[in-house]
Amino acid sequence: AEGRVTMRAVRVMTPLRIDGRLDERVYTTVPAMSDFVQTEPAEGVPATEKTEVWILFDADNVYVVARCWESEPDRMVFDEMRRDNVNVGLDDNLAWSFDTFFDRRTGYLFEVNPVGGRLDGETTNEGHTNFDWNPVWDFGIERFDGGWVVEAALPFKSLRYRPGPTQVWGLNVRRTNVWKNESSYLSPVSAGVGRLGLRPALTAPLVGLEAPPGSKKLEIKPYATADFTTDTVASPPIRNQPGGDLGIDVKYG
Repeated sequence: AEGRVTMRAVRVMTPLRIDGRLDERVYTTVPAMSDFVQTEPAEGVPATEKTEVWILFDADNVYVVARCWESEPDRMVFDEMRRDNVNVGLDDNLAWSFDTFFDRRTGYLFEVNPVGGRLDGETTNEGHTNFDWNPVWDFGIERFDGGWVVEAALPFKSLRYRPGPTQVWGLNVRRTNVWKNESSYLSPVSAGVGRLGLRPALTAPLVGLEAPPGSKKLEIKPYATADFTTDTVASPPIRNQPGGDLGIDVKYG
């Protein structure tokens, strides 16, 4: 009960170009969601820097797009460019979480910084987040005089969700501004949760989303094994005879 808002996803008829430039018409015709509220340092107070967010989708992807305004761009903090490095969270960044089953227990976490560092993870049982989960998704970053932009395309096939075309997911978005020590959320959360404000239980309803039927994932992983056999009792004796096996592991589901 943190005063959750309801967010709306909007369909686009053609796939977006993932370049961070926001030059498609949709960004002028669809209003952004921008009422971010601080968790730190001033809990419950509107964020001091404006952040505009759009949630869009087409037949294949759900798009998370944000324009992060910055009054003093030269003071932004960022240097981590590796994937799944926790230092992404120590930079200026934008992060969001989807609770695709809207069960308050499971979800997906994404985090990006202004130089292309990314972090992604899968949360289970309202607690543990597996950062070894590395789905296929694309994003573009663009910096401009007044801040930076992130434009991300998340394929539906990389996510699991309830069957049926009409979806209600959970969503929250967090903006971190390091030089101000400021953290703000699109759906407000209390300061007492610390860095756990994106956990599934604290997401807000995301409506308007229409998803394709969930696809089964076919994973094929080749493998090879090698061994050497020695048997001095055999006739004739066997010494370091090479052997091995080649094959594939197939996982469907």
